[in-house]
Amino acid sequence: MNRSQRGMFIVALALGLTFFSAPVASQQQTAAFHANDTELLMLGTAGGPPLRKDRSEPSTLLIVDGRPYLIDCGIGTIRRLVEVGIPSETIGTIFLTHLHPDHDLGLVDVMANDYLTSGARKINIYGPPETSELVDAAFHYISIPFEVFAAERPGFSLGRPNHGLTSPFVAHEVDGDGVVYRDDKIQITAVENSHYALMPAQFRSHFKSYSYRIQTPHGVVVFTGDTGPSDEVVKLAMGADVLVAEVEPGLDELRGIIDHVAAQNHWPPARKQEFAAHMEKEHLTVDSLGELASKAQVQSLLFYHYDPQNKAEQQALIAAVKKYFHGPVLAPNDLDRFCLSNNEAQSERATLKWCEEHQE
Repeated sequence: MNRSQRGMFIVALALGLTFFSAPVASQQQTAAFHANDTELLMLGTAGGPPLRKDRSEPSTLLIVDGRPYLIDCGIGTIRRLVEVGIPSETIGTIFLTHLHPDHDLGLVDVMANDYLTSGARKINIYGPPETSELVDAAFHYISIPFEVFAAERPGFSLGRPNHGLTSPFVAHEVDGDGVVYRDDKIQITAVENSHYALMPAQFRSHFKSYSYRIQTPHGVVVFTGDTGPSDEVVKLAMGADVLVAEVEPGLDELRGIIDHVAAQNHWPPARKQEFAAHMEKEHLTVDSLGELASKAQVQSLLFYHYDPQNKAEQQALIAAVKKYFHGPVLAPNDLDRFCLSNNEAQSERATLKWCEEHQE
């Protein structure tokens, strides 16, 4: 925030939290986003827990003809947005693939920032069952300290959510496969994936984990979210231009990691077996991801929800997937940015590439 923005912020508070629609933020958005392509800004690329020093939890900004949409909102999302100079309040639509902590606990930070600066704009949040409860709880959480601000300003309405402080956040629950969102830029189709395959039936009838297929003017982007091998995800991803997919190491390395974690935490055999089944059947190893991408005949593959320790490990994951899938495979770091554009003059398929701003 520069000196001028800071002054506006202080004035807004002094006037009783009269929210400002800062023109500076709009200028930043125009400067940052292109108007004729689809972009993927990788805000967070690590799965969790635990938290990592150099990678935030899963969060991707999809930018279509200059309009931003946020896919998942793990811890660290707001910090990454600040780093790249994108005001969170300019993002009017958020999608959650599922409600595991590493995909949604950063939402409250985004909401807190949006509440102060969004003005009268509504911010829509889409996700599986219980998204409404999540959003309501998050707004209740942030409203308590904001009421302190309100108490200092005579005439500013007090009270709990839905009674005094008015929430700009509108939750929409996705409770089945099919088209779940459409506007003049994108269409989103959801399918339930296999991330909860081992969950007891009485809970799985309610808790849902989704993969999303997003049709844009420049091509199709599919987010696996967290999933294991899944025929439904193969169908959803068929022919997509970009598959943004979680990836875990191969089975041999994965079993070594499981042995280490079990020993470190003194797990009994049953707990170790449960964890192994979860990692092998409810997540995508390099082998199962390679097979999925190949079956779906996607054009390119972009990793997220992974935790390589260095470039050598990134390259090893790429090489392992390429045993099955022969298209472009990219292993990003946080804040890497990719562009998807089509060449209408040559009638070519859309191609994914580093945006011009990217520097090695």
